[in-house]
Amino acid sequence: MGAQRPYTDLLPDLNEFVPGLVDEIIDGIRATIPDYDRPQGSPYNEIIRCGVERNVLGFVEWLADPGRPLERRNDLCRRIGAFEAMEGRPLAVLQSAYRIGAQLGWSRIQSLLAEREPSAVAVSVLAEALFRYMDEAAELSREGYDRVRAEEDEKRDAARLLLLRDLVRRSDADVEALHPAAEWTAPAQVTLVALPPRTSAVRPLLDPDLLLDLHTPEPYLLVPGPLTAPRRAMLEAALASGRAAVGLPVPPARAADSLRWARRMLALITEGIFDDGTLTLCEDHLVSMWLLSDGPLMEQIARRQLSFLTRADERRRQWLADTLRAWLRTRGPAGRMGEDLGLHVQTVRYRMRVLEEILQEDLTDPDSRFATETVLRALWLRGRTG
Repeated sequence: MGAQRPYTDLLPDLNEFVPGLVDEIIDGIRATIPDYDRPQGSPYNEIIRCGVERNVLGFVEWLADPGRPLERRNDLCRRIGAFEAMEGRPLAVLQSAYRIGAQLGWSRIQSLLAEREPSAVAVSVLAEALFRYMDEAAELSREGYDRVRAEEDEKRDAARLLLLRDLVRRSDADVEALHPAAEWTAPAQVTLVALPPRTSAVRPLLDPDLLLDLHTPEPYLLVPGPLTAPRRAMLEAALASGRAAVGLPVPPARAADSLRWARRMLALITEGIFDDGTLTLCEDHLVSMWLLSDGPLMEQIARRQLSFLTRADERRRQWLADTLRAWLRTRGPAGRMGEDLGLHVQTVRYRMRVLEEILQEDLTDPDSRFATETVLRALWLRGRTG
């Protein structure tokens, strides 16, 4: 608190004023702050009285001996801060109580000083001492408050991680009940987001109700509800330097499905098939994802449906595939196909005659036509990456 100062020369013995000042401060706090206005005689009021009394006595004792340690005061202030955190009140409420105590204390001191007519310097010195003392007390309470909040946040985050992992492993609709410490209520829908390995997210930018698991080789997070425009903007800001794949919104019991789809999309992004920027949404590519869901099986279908292409040279194979795909896509006349392919109508008619000769009834059979169109679309998607 600094060097010795002749505070006892400025004021009379303050001990006789302590009880009345303690009552005045308590009444002022209760009248100003509703959180502290409890019934007379309640245990909570005893806590308030203990805190006020210890701080007032500590200040009076320190005035008499500025060099004396204040361990009791310091420990009590930290415990008061911890108690406020456990009660769930904002720290600002306690800080307001400290300000009220300092103002009322200074008002009482001023009335005592008026009887002695001290110098302006002496008044300034004493005012500085009082408000520094109270600032230190408030800071000690903040330390206790922050310690408890940090411990509570750590416990809640650990519980939320376990909850998230259970959600993507199990189909229990009430899995949240297994983790009450998570303090998280499941919404009607959830959306899972797959992240690349070693993703670096700007955590302060993420909404506090998101669930995250970044401590895994395949990190991911859960967004409560569908991916609304504000949620999307939030993720794009927090993941600005990376890529992510967004699954479909599903009931919480189906969270594993949303994550599976998101991870499949992330693999396709890695292969270079899709890239919509920071976020690629499964719902924007549902059919394409389905076509690419089983590569080896699609290859088997391709061998059967497009075996005729293996008998043609490379140049002929390409225009046969392009023409067949255009016909399947447009179902239009030669003129429409010509516009689509950028070819003269006679060239298109020639190519169609070649295809009709090769495929015969397969060209008009509904099942065969559907299988061929499906495999050509899948090959086209793959072909975009070379």
